[in-house]
Amino acid sequence: MNQGDQMESLLVIDSFALLFRGFYATALAGNLMQNSKGLYTNGIYQFTRYMLDAIKRFKPTHVACAFDMGKSTFRNEMYEGYKANRDERPLELIPQFGKLRDLVDAFDIPCLGIEGYEADDVIGSLAKQYASQGRKVRILTGDGDSYQLIDENIEVVMLRKGFGNYEVIRLDNLFDVAGVREPYQIIEMKALMGDASDNIPGCPNVGPKTAQKLIAEYGSVDEIYAHIGEIKGKLKERLIEHKEQIYLSRDLATIRTNLEIDCPPERCEFKWNRDKLLPVLEEFEFRTIIRSLEAV
Repeated sequence: MNQGDQMESLLVIDSFALLFRGFYATALAGNLMQNSKGLYTNGIYQFTRYMLDAIKRFKPTHVACAFDMGKSTFRNEMYEGYKANRDERPLELIPQFGKLRDLVDAFDIPCLGIEGYEADDVIGSLAKQYASQGRKVRILTGDGDSYQLIDENIEVVMLRKGFGNYEVIRLDNLFDVAGVREPYQIIEMKALMGDASDNIPGCPNVGPKTAQKLIAEYGSVDEIYAHIGEIKGKLKERLIEHKEQIYLSRDLATIRTNLEIDCPPERCEFKWNRDKLLPVLEEFEFRTIIRSLEAV
């Protein structure tokens, strides 16, 4: 890859978010691809398409993939119910987790993960690390939790419905997308209204509209409690009664950005090796992708 004088930029990929999206998009259409050995490949095939399209579109000089490292994290120790509402993964998807790592490794892209933490924490820590060095960082995901990481050098590239359809979330359009003025207020909102997808409890009977109104007026959970006397009726009672749960929810929703990630720039410079990559793509029988890469 000839980077010339191109400004250094990092694309951080939320690997399982793309894998899940690719798997379910094709599985719901009845397209559970298998290679000749019977390995299901629909999820990793779509992941590859998503990743290569994003690289073509945003032209990063550096790429890294973040992974979850098992089901249990420090958040499960804080709150036993965290993500306890998740369904079991389909049998056709399970073998694709390990194969996804093989695929990413074949592209010479680092697979990053830390035991006890989620991919979001790895993404947040790496993004802040690179952004603090003056590099442009884009986070490729389908998860709005990453909005809290946005700053002058960090953008979130959201996968929307339809292949190649992206929405780039920045400081200047965050309010239009998420209804908050500052990235940290994503966390404050989740503290109040919870998050059903992660089973974060929040405050009972406080939904998005009420949470948004409170944050618009007070800015944060701390300021809400500093002015609790101004809030009237049942809402005040609920906020007082569930204060501990609200602060727990805020902590659960906070992406950690202070992890030590061993990924110097030279490790994630994007420059794939044909001799290493093609045998893996041939094993998966990704003929269309092989043809497209051979044309590069």
